[in-house]
Amino acid sequence: MNTNLSTRRKFLKSSLACGAGLFAVSPLGRLAPATEAVGSMRFGLVTYLWGQDWDLPTLIANCEKTGVLGVELRTQHAHGVEANLTAAQRRQVKAQFADSPVTLAGLGTNFDFHHADKDRLERSIQGAKDYIKLSYDCGGSGVKVKPNDLPKGVPYEKTIEQIGESLSELGRFAASYNQKIRLEVHGRGTSALPVIKAIMDVADHPNVGVCWNCNGQDLEGAGLEYNFNLVRPRLADIVHVRELNVGDYPYQELMNLFVSTDYHGWILLEARTKPADRVKALAEQRRVFEQMIAKAQAAPAPGAGGVEVIQRDERVTVNIDGKLFTEYRFADVPRPYFYPVIGPTGVPVIRHYPMKPGLDKGGDRDDHPHHNSLWFTHGDVNGVDFWANGDQKGKIVHDKFSELSSGPETGVITSQNKWMTADGQVVCTDTRTHRIHSRPDGNMIDFDVTIYASQGELTFGDTKEGSMAIRLAPTMRLESNVAQGHIVNSAADKDGTTWGKRAAWCDYYGPVEGGVVGVAIFDHPENPRHPTWWHVRGYGLFAANPFGVSYFEGKDRGTGDLVVPAGESVTFKWRFYFHKGDDKQGKVAEHYREYAS
Repeated sequence: MNTNLSTRRKFLKSSLACGAGLFAVSPLGRLAPATEAVGSMRFGLVTYLWGQDWDLPTLIANCEKTGVLGVELRTQHAHGVEANLTAAQRRQVKAQFADSPVTLAGLGTNFDFHHADKDRLERSIQGAKDYIKLSYDCGGSGVKVKPNDLPKGVPYEKTIEQIGESLSELGRFAASYNQKIRLEVHGRGTSALPVIKAIMDVADHPNVGVCWNCNGQDLEGAGLEYNFNLVRPRLADIVHVRELNVGDYPYQELMNLFVSTDYHGWILLEARTKPADRVKALAEQRRVFEQMIAKAQAAPAPGAGGVEVIQRDERVTVNIDGKLFTEYRFADVPRPYFYPVIGPTGVPVIRHYPMKPGLDKGGDRDDHPHHNSLWFTHGDVNGVDFWANGDQKGKIVHDKFSELSSGPETGVITSQNKWMTADGQVVCTDTRTHRIHSRPDGNMIDFDVTIYASQGELTFGDTKEGSMAIRLAPTMRLESNVAQGHIVNSAADKDGTTWGKRAAWCDYYGPVEGGVVGVAIFDHPENPRHPTWWHVRGYGLFAANPFGVSYFEGKDRGTGDLVVPAGESVTFKWRFYFHKGDDKQGKVAEHYREYAS
C-alpha cells in the first residue's frame, strides 16, 4: 500500500472521529470486482431509502463493496453533509471521497422556484446558492433542484417564466464555482416533459440541465421517445432511475435511447423498495444496469432498418429512421387506431384527447370521445353503430396479426378484426393492411381494408358518421381562437365549403408549434363510389365517407346504403400523406397522381 495514502486515511479517520461528532467511523471495505463505467455511462446511488441512514464512511464503504462508484447525497440524511458544515468539515468530506474510488456526483436538494410568495422564492434561490458553494467545497460537481408545482390562480406562462429565470440565475452563479444545476423532472403538474421543455426554453443558461427522473408521465402523450427527444439536448449529466427490474417502466427502451444518443453521465439509483440486505440489492442493480447497457449496445443502430415495426403487448410501434412515427393501438379499445401520429416537423399532428386529456392546453375541447386520433369505422353497419362509444354500441375487436414487417422504405402491419355487437355477436370481419412509407417529401400511411360479409348480407347504412378518419391538432382547425387552419380539395373547394363535397383528395393544413403542416387523404380510383364525399369539419374532424349521401346531397334517406351480399366482400383504399406547408408546398396534387396511377 502507498505509505502516503495509508497515513492520510488514518489522519482522516482520526479527524472525523474527534471533529464535532459529524461522522461515525467505519472501516472501508474491499472493492468488489466491477467496471466503473459501461461505455460513457456510470452507475451510482442516490441516498434515498437505501442510503439515508448510512453515515458517510459506511456509505462510501458500501458503494466501494458493490462497485457502485458514484453517489448523490440527499439533504437531511445520516451522512450529514449540509450547508452548516464549517470550512474544515467540508475539507474533510472532500478528502474522504478523494481517498476512495467513489465519486461525489452531486448534492440533491429540495429547493424549488414556483412559489407565488416572493420571499419564499428568494429563500429558495439563496438556499440553492448555499448548496452550490457546499458542493464546490466538498468536491461535488453540481446541485439538483426541482420545479415542483403549478400554483392555482397563477397563469401557467408566469410560473414557467419564473422557474426558468430562477434557474438561469442559479446557472450563472454556479458557473463561477464550476458547478452544474440539475432540474429534476418532479412535481404536481411539472412532471410532464412538455412542461419541463417550456421551463428549459426560458432557462437558457448552458449550466442548467434536466435530470431525467423516470416518472409515469414520461410515457404520456406521444410516448417515451418523443418526450425524451423534447429534452434530450438539455439532459444533465445525472439521471435518476428506480429499481431497474421492478415495475413496468420501460427501462430497456430508456437505456437504448441513452446508448443511441451517446449519453455521458451518471445513472443513479433512487430506490423505492426496502430489501433486507441493501448492499446485496445494490450490487444486483449494478449487474442489471450492465446487462441492459450491453443489450442496448448490441442492438442495431437506430434507423438502420428504415421503417421499423415493433410488436408490444398492447400496441405496435412504428419508428422511422430511429424516431417514433406512430403506434397502432389494438388492445382493449372500442376500435383499433393509430396514436400518436408525428408529422414532418417532429411534432404530433393529431389532438391528444381522449387518449391523453389535458395535453392540448388551452386549445382543445373535450368533445367527441370516439374521435381516436386516426381510425376506420362506420356509424351504421346492419343497424349497429360502430362510430360512437357506449355500452350499447358496437366494437371492432382485434383478432390477430397476419404480417408485421420492417423495411428500408416501407413497414407493414396487417391485422384481422371482428365487428361485434354489444352482446357479443359478430356482424362481419375485416382484414386491414397498413403500409407505412418513408418518403423525402413526407411520410405516408396506405390504409387498405377488406370487409367480409362473413355472417350474412351486410349493409353499410346511409349516415354521415364515418368512416376513414383523423382528428387533427387544435391549431390546425378552422374554428376557435387558436385555430389557423385551412381545407382545400381536388375540386378547388376551400375551408367550410368542402363539407359534403365529392373530391379525389382533400388536404387540411395549419400551424403546429410554429411550423405549418398538412394532412392529405387520397381516395383511390378503384374505391366504390370514387370520388368519395368528405365529412370534414372546421373543428378538426377529417373523414372520407362513401356512404352518407342523403346528408351530403340532401337526397332521400337510404340513398347511400351499400349492400355486400353474404359471403362476398368490399375493399377500400386510402392514403394519408403528412407534409410540410400548404397543399401547393406539399405537392399534394402531384402525389395524388402518383398514388392513383
